Amino acid sequence: MQIVFSNGKTVDLLMNQTPVASVYQKIYKHLQNVTVPFRDWDSPFYFYNHSRQQLVNKLIMYAKKVDVPIDRERCLAQDQDHFNALHVVYENNCDNGPYWADFHRHLHMCEKSHANQTVMQKTLKIDYNEKTGLLEKPFDRQWLADAQSKISAGDAFVCWQELGKTPYAYWSDYEPNDIFRMQQVIKPWTKLRPNIFVALEDIDLEKDPKELAEFESWWSQYSQELCEYWNIPSWTSSDMFKCLVLGKVSDVDTIIMLLKNNIKPIQVLL
Repeated sequence: MQIVFSNGKTVDLLMNQTPVASVYQKIYKHLQNVTVPFRDWDSPFYFYNHSRQQLVNKLIMYAKKVDVPIDRERCLAQDQDHFNALHVVYENNCDNGPYWADFHRHLHMCEKSHANQTVMQKTLKIDYNEKTGLLEKPFDRQWLADAQSKISAGDAFVCWQELGKTPYAYWSDYEPNDIFRMQQVIKPWTKLRPNIFVALEDIDLEKDPKELAEFESWWSQYSQELCEYWNIPSWTSSDMFKCLVLGKVSDVDTIIMLLKNNIKPIQVLL
């Protein structure tokens, strides 16, 4: 496979011989004909190049376009209760209009937890958004047998991408201990959205042992009931902090150079 950039430069992507990589190759027989809808904020350098104040200003700008009131001072203070309330507004009102995605993405970037989301900050994400449509596949939990928590620079991978939160994100965002709210917000990995993440540097998804112990103590109170609700056998912390490696790009340094010069990926060829 090849990643094609807007200046005509290409970077090879050698796929692994794994079940999920085979599924990707079948999907990209169709998806290779689709232009990647890459936005400025899809670049990992967008977050680094904007101060918190600038990100909040962007959030307020997009919030006005979707008629959502924002408390600027609470956003600057990274008040998670305010952010959680804004997530509820998004969940209840998003109609897939042109500015809701901008609002939602900047909301996440303003949250304190985003600063610790190493996957987002250390990767190129090729995201087709709603263009994947019928090409999305049911997630096969057997694929988790090949999942790993340590990603090397240049690895192409896929991770959890549901429209909600993992239990860990729910807990770390100080969401309420309300089982009905959990059923609404926490989402297990049920769909394979055929986007591609490329690690620009080594990524370790494992959590600090003390923090992990605190989370697992909390999760043990709800995991059985929620897994029964979702009709899945289990959802362990090990599952939450792993990704599926699809293959390896030939030149990660070139990708970094292109992104820093605002040259965008426009297509992935089989």
